[in-house]
Amino acid sequence: MGVFLAFGVALLETFKDSMGKLALGYTSPLRLLLGYKSSALLFLALTFPLWPSRVDVGAVHVAVLNALLNSLAFYLYLRAISVSPLSLTVPLLSFSPVFLLFTSRWMLGEALPLWGIVGVLLVAVGTYVLNISDIRRGFLQPLRSLLTERGSRMMLAVAFIWSITANVDKVGVGAFGPFLWTFSMNLGITVFSFILLSVRGGKRVLDTDILKWGGVMGVADAISAVLQMFAISLTYVPYVIAVKRTSVMFSTLVGVLFFGEGRGGERVMGAALMVMGSALILLSSLL
Repeated sequence: MGVFLAFGVALLETFKDSMGKLALGYTSPLRLLLGYKSSALLFLALTFPLWPSRVDVGAVHVAVLNALLNSLAFYLYLRAISVSPLSLTVPLLSFSPVFLLFTSRWMLGEALPLWGIVGVLLVAVGTYVLNISDIRRGFLQPLRSLLTERGSRMMLAVAFIWSITANVDKVGVGAFGPFLWTFSMNLGITVFSFILLSVRGGKRVLDTDILKWGGVMGVADAISAVLQMFAISLTYVPYVIAVKRTSVMFSTLVGVLFFGEGRGGERVMGAALMVMGSALILLSSLL
């Protein structure tokens, strides 16, 4: 059951990536973050009857930490896809299962077999292939091209932060339940982005563009987050995240086919290798 839930998350993430890329042509990353997280918050409020009657009050600090980390991650994620191609930045989220090999062992004691190392190598090769045509300027140039891309650096940071919060989620779901935990995360991000926008001043904090794009993305985000929380409560965190990251392949195809991003062949091939690496990390938990 966890696999099917995680695949549903992958499809919703692809939809959200595509809508986010379109929306950022009309508004800023921070304003879009406020718009779609506040919309997700309102949608999740409807799940109130499903919230647990008792929660572990001692885990409130975990919820605060999760909200702060996710606020930073989601902002960097939107910044990344606003300044760089979707087909170049989104594949780098495949690094989250790689980072999870280490963070899950450190935070949860969930050790994966050594077969996962092969998956790590595939992700690394896929990263190289994303800019393989630059090899004519030197063997290491594909990696240099990746690291000089501002959006790529931001997305690597996002992948690392999410490798931490995925483990925090497992603790939080046990303490709050999937619905209340997801609500608390969105509440924290909404408050964070509202305060930051208010301090910056300028335009109105909310406007028509934010409500239009944020509403659609918010519903998809809320459903995706709840499905993910249920999935990680049923199986290993790396298992869920590896399946979720198949959205990388779908989002790369969207970037190439619908947004006209160049280097389509190498980007799709690189993304495919990275997804295969993530899948091997996933399978290693079953061997």
